Amino acid sequence: MAVVIPERFVRALDGFEAVLAAVPPDRWLSPSPCEGWCAIDVAGHVTAGLLVVELRAAGRPLPQDDPDWREVAGGDPVASWRAVRARMTAQLNPEALARRITLGFGDVVTLSDWLETYPVELLVHTWDLAQATGQEVVFDADLAGSALKTARHLAPRGREAGFVGAERVLPDGAGDQERLLALYGRAPLGG
Repeated sequence: MAVVIPERFVRALDGFEAVLAAVPPDRWLSPSPCEGWCAIDVAGHVTAGLLVVELRAAGRPLPQDDPDWREVAGGDPVASWRAVRARMTAQLNPEALARRITLGFGDVVTLSDWLETYPVELLVHTWDLAQATGQEVVFDADLAGSALKTARHLAPRGREAGFVGAERVLPDGAGDQERLLALYGRAPLGG
């Protein structure tokens, strides 16, 4: 059976792109829930993540340092995202998806398996970008539920490494979207 691009990964990409494309031109420098980041920084960070996927798919080494998020976003963050997404997608052939890669915590998985977990990153930052730019975003229930299951494993490791905020306490009855965001320490701006 041929390895295919994980469907939830594609849907999460589409969701991020929808919010990105709806950013009003005067909101790129609006603060985001990510401390010290503006909307354009979130856009550049997520776009840079796709550059990492592209490099992994091509079997090329990753850069030692993070790029400047604003440089990655460029003068037209939507066009930058779409160009990088197209190049990344072109690299995601069955051979690349079956390639074994080593993740930051030392886990060795196939690229396809890693992309199955990637909606967590995309969903959290979709919400960050929406918050920064005055948009309302409601995650697809299947994506939110699946990402929450993955996040329960990933968030504590990220917290120990110092790049995930403290988990927020939620009232009983909170939905999967709220629980996912709380795992990553997200609270609405001004809230």
